[in-house]
Amino acid sequence: MIIMVTITIPTLNSAKSLARCLEAIKAQTYKRIEVNIVDSYSKDGTVELARKMGVNKIILYGGSLLGARFEGVKVVKGKYTLILDSDQILDETSIERAVSMAQEKNLKMLVFEEEVSRTESWVEKLFDMDRKLFNTICDLDPFTGVILPRFFDTSLLKEAYSNIPKEIFFKTGGPDHAIVYYESWLLSKAIGVLPKAVLHIEPTSLIQFWKKFYRWGYTGVEAHNFKKYHDLMTRKEWFRTGLFTHGLIKESIGSIALSLLKGVANKSGYLVASLKK
Repeated sequence: MIIMVTITIPTLNSAKSLARCLEAIKAQTYKRIEVNIVDSYSKDGTVELARKMGVNKIILYGGSLLGARFEGVKVVKGKYTLILDSDQILDETSIERAVSMAQEKNLKMLVFEEEVSRTESWVEKLFDMDRKLFNTICDLDPFTGVILPRFFDTSLLKEAYSNIPKEIFFKTGGPDHAIVYYESWLLSKAIGVLPKAVLHIEPTSLIQFWKKFYRWGYTGVEAHNFKKYHDLMTRKEWFRTGLFTHGLIKESIGSIALSLLKGVANKSGYLVASLKK
């Protein structure tokens, strides 16, 4: 029997990128896939687009990203779950290769190696340099690394979610994925890396960049101030590991510049949310 894979995608006004994301899923060489979307009451036609493209399971949820992902995971039917974002485009062989690797090596989690979808603006170029750095270093430690698995054994993922305090579900956005990985890593170290698996649509301008990472900081307050995750969140704010190694001089400089820009936007959002709280 062919193994079922569930892809769950949280959305919020994601119409601009969602079509490419869903088209790449339809083009997969592996065909036993179900897709669910958890939408936070989008106003740009995201839900209508998803229905038009054949997504039948659409859940509406008014909370933040951590809770939205959980709503999607709760209804998963597949043996494996891919937590994908609407601005990510899968290589057509990614699911087929992931199932094969997980089965052959008895892995519980897989990192989907990401590349930047285009490098036309200076912002995109910084993301590209940063991604080349951490893909080469491949630090899988949830505290010091930034690589995060997306493909999970569903039973492991559900157990990891059961260990996350429910009081932070509704408001936690930006650091959601890091928390999910941390809880999964506590349960299993059986993790691998699937090369050249995803193209990521990154912000093209400083305004888009600022909005994204300000929001990450704003929605990260609950997790940052929660004792269980405070050290994890703090360590994530450090510079990348492996700077200026492997001959990656240009990439390291780009990564540092990107981290500084992210830090300003993230900390601004965090401070505003903290003052409001």
